[in-house]
Amino acid sequence: MTNRREAGRDPLVVPGTRVRSARTYPGDDPAAHAGRLLGRAVNADRPGEGTLQRLAAAGGYAIERLPDPRGQGGGRGWIALYEHAFLLADDTELCLYELEHDHAPDGGLVSEVHADEAAAALAARRLGRPGPAGRPVPPDLGTWRRGGPYSVERDG
Repeated sequence: MTNRREAGRDPLVVPGTRVRSARTYPGDDPAAHAGRLLGRAVNADRPGEGTLQRLAAAGGYAIERLPDPRGQGGGRGWIALYEHAFLLADDTELCLYELEHDHAPDGGLVSEVHADEAAAALAARRLGRPGPAGRPVPPDLGTWRRGGPYSVERDG
């Protein structure tokens, strides 16, 4: 979780401090969005019920696509990183980082959700490394399921 202004990469602010930025939070029903986001996450270490409870009273959310965390060289497969910023009732911001990629067992598009940008970047770099037989190192998918009610296909 970080506090960061929408434009540019400002220094990180201590989590839980008041938001002092020009970011707007146009998303309606942030609790439902958080439920969809975390519901489609396939990584075993995704944020859990405590995060959903904190987001239940959020006043809005914003989504921003971030640069490829693998750097200039990119890597194997398709990866996109998104920051989901939620404005909490106490005017603080909670951010979750969604890493979409095509490294599922069947090659389909899946999402991982991480509580901080560094963890998402680390996961992206892991996916870019070749594993056994030249294949990318797969994520820990926990109980992976395809096409569930919160799948990427239904809520992109």
